[in-house]
Amino acid sequence: MTEIKPAYLIAGTDEAKIDAAIARLRARAEREGGPGSLQAFRSDPGSPSDADELIAAIPAMSLTAERRYLLADGIERWSAAQSRPVAEALADLPPDVTVVLVGREQPPRRKVPKALADAVRAAGGDVHSYGAPRGRELPGWLVTEAQRRRFRLDDAAARLLIERMGHGTVRLANELDRLALWAGDGGEVGVSDLRAMIADTSEEAVWVLSDAIVARDAGTALATAERLAGQGESVTSLIYQAARRLRDAHRAVGELERGRSAKEIEGSLDMHPYAARMLLRRVRGASPDDLRAAACAVADLEWWTRGGSDYPEEVALTLAVRRAAGVADGG
Repeated sequence: MTEIKPAYLIAGTDEAKIDAAIARLRARAEREGGPGSLQAFRSDPGSPSDADELIAAIPAMSLTAERRYLLADGIERWSAAQSRPVAEALADLPPDVTVVLVGREQPPRRKVPKALADAVRAAGGDVHSYGAPRGRELPGWLVTEAQRRRFRLDDAAARLLIERMGHGTVRLANELDRLALWAGDGGEVGVSDLRAMIADTSEEAVWVLSDAIVARDAGTALATAERLAGQGESVTSLIYQAARRLRDAHRAVGELERGRSAKEIEGSLDMHPYAARMLLRRVRGASPDDLRAAACAVADLEWWTRGGSDYPEEVALTLAVRRAAGVADGG
């Protein structure tokens, strides 16, 4: 077994690889010291670990485990004032402690402080950087990841998988795990197999989200947004799809007010006839002003995620969906 180091920094944009590295660490900690030998300082997925709590735990002693593992997630959101004392504490680690720092970077707004990377290396630790594959790289990444799971995914199937599931590496990795079980060792997955197996849950759920916004159903809208984010759907993808749906809804309402028939409007919309018919049913009685306000809320979300605010993406998504669905601030 590889010798454990005193400290690790795991950072990057590839959520799937980061989560896999943390899972391996957790498994090793439990194997060596039993449940509880790994202490995490992140209270919930939407908040960073507490730097002061991590520092206070470093000199503590364990009466049960030979080695203690201290995991701090979300450190990309630490300020310089929070990072500095952690870097100093890494210079004097007890021999029975391994500190693991996790930075889920979202360039260019967020960046793990270089001082922490330097401190980890100075302590005799390792720094691991996992960059998410970009759009053009995703098909090749999927093919390689399939090979690692001992089955073959052809190029066309990889492109279809991205089209259906989006660009989120966590969601794609979960789907590859499912396909590996279906294909078995040495098996193959092609386009026809994929079409038979994969429901277009992303598009369907985005429709539910957009329709709930149109209907001013904040509860359904928030629950659907949380579901999409939880399965790895990127906020950028949600913005694009929800904005397109709201534009279509606003256009349909305007056409109805001008006296055009439902059949004429359905034929003018750039979507499947059934989807157009369902959209027309949804927007009957909707307010053009409300739809315009919802589109503005989605536009604000795009601005926030491009550096216009310090909100974490999960918080920005929740605030925007609440506003878009008609929930007043403080409501």
